[in-house]
Amino acid sequence: MAMQADAYGCIDAGRQNVFSRNRILIGLIGLHLAVTLGAGMLAKTPFNPGTFNALLRLFGLLLPVFAVTILTWRFCVMAVRIRPERPIHWLARDFWRLLGNRDRLIEGAFTLLALMLFTACFGYFKSIIPQLNPFSWDPVLARLDMMLHGGTAPHEYLMRIFGAPRVMSLFNTAYHAWFFVMYFIVFLACFTSGADLRATRYTFLVAFVLTWGLGGNVLATAFASGGPVYFEKLGFGTDYARLNAMLAAFDRVSPLSALETQEMLWQGYAADGRVSGISAMPSMHVASSTLLALYGFRHARWAGWLLTAFASMIGIGAVLLAWHYAVDVYAGALFALFCWWAAARLTGDDTTFLRVRSQPRSFSRAT
Repeated sequence: MAMQADAYGCIDAGRQNVFSRNRILIGLIGLHLAVTLGAGMLAKTPFNPGTFNALLRLFGLLLPVFAVTILTWRFCVMAVRIRPERPIHWLARDFWRLLGNRDRLIEGAFTLLALMLFTACFGYFKSIIPQLNPFSWDPVLARLDMMLHGGTAPHEYLMRIFGAPRVMSLFNTAYHAWFFVMYFIVFLACFTSGADLRATRYTFLVAFVLTWGLGGNVLATAFASGGPVYFEKLGFGTDYARLNAMLAAFDRVSPLSALETQEMLWQGYAADGRVSGISAMPSMHVASSTLLALYGFRHARWAGWLLTAFASMIGIGAVLLAWHYAVDVYAGALFALFCWWAAARLTGDDTTFLRVRSQPRSFSRAT
């Protein structure tokens, strides 16, 4: 009985530590939930938790992929950098190090579930933006784009450089790969341990919630806009008709799945389709990719630069594929930088804002 009591005591202490270490993150997610419920009441739209169930199913499919990715990476590290005399023994010990830490698994699972709840609330909030504030900012953002770029729409400059079907397909692929890259790194951050990395991990997760909650919900509602692809459908004119026609022509040569997704989102907006949530300002693809780059620099120089290149591709693709105005891209990147700074202040992370590790460290090793 005494041993059983001690075991329960250890579990309770572990739970308390999890809540204590993540109290700011939990508080922000709770605040976002309250604001989301209030927004739903204003929009007179019942809260729909279906996104949470969908995310559970999605992560059920992604977790094995994440696991295989991590194990493959560790195998490559062993083969190229470590080169142990007993490879099988080294791999077994390395896998046990990754999987045998109960406290890390508990905290990681708890954090991941909390973020899934947050993401579900975010998705619901985004779907009711037109009820809270009808799309009206597109003409303003389009004019601002022209003013900032010498009287020419930014996509016209980019088309002169990248306007070829196969090249556009590369941007399309990167744009869709963003989902896997983002959630894979979030997954790694949830299960990261080690005193030297805890501050970085926590700063990233808090910045993630701030960026998506404030940027993807609050700012997106204040500056409600659909983006160039929906400019004409929203009744604002034919300014982007030529861009959309070019994308359709490219699609006939080298398929662009973005066009199918754009149509699916429009049906969700116009006809209550199964997927909804149109929003242009700020670009959350760019904002989240900027966060990934900042987090990458905290681990290794190569990771930071690789994710910076990825974020750049996302930003260019956002304009080329008519998802966003260029100002949406700039706003997304700048807002992510602000949220990273704010997260560091909230969490007490006193490391240099853009500290770059001189010694490389793999993401999976950080876990």
